[in-house]
Amino acid sequence: MIKWQALPGPARYIEEVIQHLRDGTHVVIAAPVFAYPLLERAFVEHLAHERWYKEHVSIDSNEDPLRCLTEKLYLEPEQWIGWSVEKLFSQIRPHYVIVIDGVTAENWDQWRLFLQEFEAVSRHSPSDERPVLLTIVRGVSQKRLQTKSVAATTIVWSGVFGELDALTYVDQQLRAYRKPARHHKLMVRQIAALALWDLELADYLVGQPEREVFNISGILKSARKALGCEGRVVEVNWESGGSDNFDGVELLHPFALLELGDPTKELNRRVWGAQASELLPLIEMRRRELARSLERHIPCPFWIDGTRQVGSLDELEIGSLAYATKTQGVKGELRDKAEWLASCRNTLAHLSSLDDASAMDSRLHG
Repeated sequence: MIKWQALPGPARYIEEVIQHLRDGTHVVIAAPVFAYPLLERAFVEHLAHERWYKEHVSIDSNEDPLRCLTEKLYLEPEQWIGWSVEKLFSQIRPHYVIVIDGVTAENWDQWRLFLQEFEAVSRHSPSDERPVLLTIVRGVSQKRLQTKSVAATTIVWSGVFGELDALTYVDQQLRAYRKPARHHKLMVRQIAALALWDLELADYLVGQPEREVFNISGILKSARKALGCEGRVVEVNWESGGSDNFDGVELLHPFALLELGDPTKELNRRVWGAQASELLPLIEMRRRELARSLERHIPCPFWIDGTRQVGSLDELEIGSLAYATKTQGVKGELRDKAEWLASCRNTLAHLSSLDDASAMDSRLHG
């Protein structure tokens, strides 16, 4: 199974953060409350893999940052009176990266002031020798961040995942979960369209019976309950995880749409888009195969509707081909298949998605 850190979008994000650390810049990673829960571990593991000297500090209170960090790093001041950020900085070994997590909207203001003072002190040391802080902040609105300065920057966890990341991740998870079926790519697209950037939701959907994924409202309600989100109001903003930039478009999380009652049927449109992307090309492939099979039953040229002469069955779209089987007296399996494919094509053309039976039918997938 692929690690999400290796996907193109997250890999670029992680490399950007690491490059800033190499340059001696303190980094604040600003993430939603419910961004991927293993985000902190991913950075700790990456730093370990690259053999950085590091400390990992978890904050679990609103204690003064200076005192908290001093104690977490097992430093022992001779006396607390007069202990300062400057003295703390002098006690931390050069080249160290201190990963700090547990900073939230509740304690962000005091940590922001501490980080600003730490950055100012660090500027007196060469950039390639100073210890640097990697602080992971969750649930703070972007307008409250305000941490960019000469030796510090904020990198927002937004727009990290795109469709390519989602499709790649779901494809690998599905392959690990079950042997790929003929409709494997359809399931990949449909799950990715529902989960978007939420990998926990993607993992849940991968593990469900395939037909259940077509019951959009039902499967998402089950997912919300299974993932411990039932009863939690998902606000329509980035910091709560209710929205994000996905390939340049601001989209709402599926749980946020559920909370709102999905008034514009956006979830249905996402599933339709996934089906249309995969199935319309398949319908065209089946149309071409069907046209070749019908050549011995419908000799060309012939007139269709008394208005147009058809020189080759390849000229006909699936709807016209189905109509030709009727007017030319074709019966049996070929006519049934032509009419069924035309019905599927019409459903998708009218921005409606297919049900599970039709979408997974072997007549589509060969």
